[in-house]
Amino acid sequence: MIYMTPVAAAHISTALSLEALTDLSGALEAYDKALEESPDLVEAIYNRADLLRRSGQNAQALKDYDKVVKMRPRWAAAHLNRGALLADTGRLREALVASRIATQLEPQNALTWANFGNALSRLGRHQDAIAALQKATTLQPGSVISHFNLGNAYAAAGRAREAADALMRAVTLDPGFAAASVNLSSRLRDLGLSDAARDAARLAVEASPTLPQAWVTLGNALTDLAAFDDAAACHRHALTLDPLCLPAQVNLALVLSATGDHAAALALNEAAIARAPDMPEPRLGRATCLLALGDYARGWDAYQARWLQPGTPPRPFDQPLWRGEPPAGRKILIHAEQGLGDTLQFVRFVPRVAALGALVTLEVQPPLVRLLKTWPGIEVVPRGAKLKSFDLHCPMLDLAGIFATSLEDLAPALPYIAAEPAWIAARPLTPAAGALRVGLVWAGKARAEMPHALAMDRRRSLPLSAFAPLAVHEKIGLFSLQLGPPAAQLNTVDFPIIDSLAGVTDFAETAGVIAQLDLVIAVDTSTAHLAAAMGKPVWLLSRYDSCWRWLQARTDSPWYPTMTLFRQPSPGDWDTPMTEIARRLEAKESAFFSEEKKQKTFTN
Repeated sequence: MIYMTPVAAAHISTALSLEALTDLSGALEAYDKALEESPDLVEAIYNRADLLRRSGQNAQALKDYDKVVKMRPRWAAAHLNRGALLADTGRLREALVASRIATQLEPQNALTWANFGNALSRLGRHQDAIAALQKATTLQPGSVISHFNLGNAYAAAGRAREAADALMRAVTLDPGFAAASVNLSSRLRDLGLSDAARDAARLAVEASPTLPQAWVTLGNALTDLAAFDDAAACHRHALTLDPLCLPAQVNLALVLSATGDHAAALALNEAAIARAPDMPEPRLGRATCLLALGDYARGWDAYQARWLQPGTPPRPFDQPLWRGEPPAGRKILIHAEQGLGDTLQFVRFVPRVAALGALVTLEVQPPLVRLLKTWPGIEVVPRGAKLKSFDLHCPMLDLAGIFATSLEDLAPALPYIAAEPAWIAARPLTPAAGALRVGLVWAGKARAEMPHALAMDRRRSLPLSAFAPLAVHEKIGLFSLQLGPPAAQLNTVDFPIIDSLAGVTDFAETAGVIAQLDLVIAVDTSTAHLAAAMGKPVWLLSRYDSCWRWLQARTDSPWYPTMTLFRQPSPGDWDTPMTEIARRLEAKESAFFSEEKKQKTFTN
């Protein structure tokens, strides 16, 4: 039994009183005096360790915790707090050991499992962390922080739905816990639930109106909903609360770029890079701003930042990159990256590599292989196939930085992709004659696994019913070039349109259909790129937050001389460009049939 002198007891009583008054320095001084009288008072050492930790004196606090667990090795609270301190100071493996001991000593204590789970999370052992935190929430269902941490562990493990459920529980238990609402909004964005994400972010702002991250989160959710002006206002407000808030600065740049103010967005991104050179988002933002401004001399080099983004590492080849040096006689692998449309747009540069004397192997997505195999002197292989030996490699979009340092370098002689006669014969279109044949694409591919891409797709796609104004002319035949789930809308409209891609298997077959058309009207998709690469007239419906490749405020494209852009004047407004398309289509129909009549008269 440890003896406590009356003087020591008085000092401890004073320490407890001062601690209750949040006079931490006074309480520490009182504990010091008590321990001078009775050096082995383990409770006093423990209390002093807690105070030292709260005061930021971590090194001394750890020494006291070490004494306590040595003197009383079965005291779970001492192991618990020691583990939390070790975690806070980055000694994660030691923290895990201490936290595990606490769970063994008090297996029914929810807090021990919560701390153990947090230590596992910080070590990247997310599945184990989830199990520990589930135990904590089972033992203490009303613990807000445990549900919050469980949600974060689920998120780190890529389990967005379960993360949202756990964070929703935390918010329900404490609507004033702004951090939970912030994280919930982010997870709902991951699930593509934009309206719910906005509502969760608003709850965070209501709970903590001076928290910059709450405003940033609301701005991000509003961006997904194309409420760009409101989103910009949120990010600007976050910057008034904290002028050094990098997420607000970077996301404001993203919004300004979406509204076409690329110059202002570029300035914000460059300022962010100056403060945080290793932050990937502003570096990619700077690149896309430069490209949207047509500054290809700087933009393509800056676009190397795409490899710094999470989930987009460069291919791990042993062979060096080809950077444009003379390649004659060398085997070069050029490999597709990003989407099908990107491949169709940038594949134009591949014959230039072969023309320099290189032995080119072109690796592309499987649906493009048969389409591109017609190119002479270039071996085309599907992505995923075993590759033959090669000397150098080049990601396809890097070719632009080698061959297109200005807008004038872009357009090759069209077409650079053509349909084989057999492909055309395999899918003959009806009506056979007497109609202006117009192909339609109204929706892109919704990629649920990519939240940003999913939100973008909702902004670029529109329903087939929106094309009804184009179906009023008897001499215009409409043909669907739509693939995927949106093609089911063919059964929901009351105007005539032929499904010309039913059963299509690859882009060669699609090219066979496009070759028989007079015009393609499409949203920004791979089919639009294919038609333009074939030299067909393409009328592109471009969303308000237009892609960088279409530059600023232009109705033409230096990438595709046969393309005309019809831009949304405001977010969600498809009526304005569709009205203009209908007007031009009527004029085109009149010109088409006038020319047809002239030809018949001349023949007769």
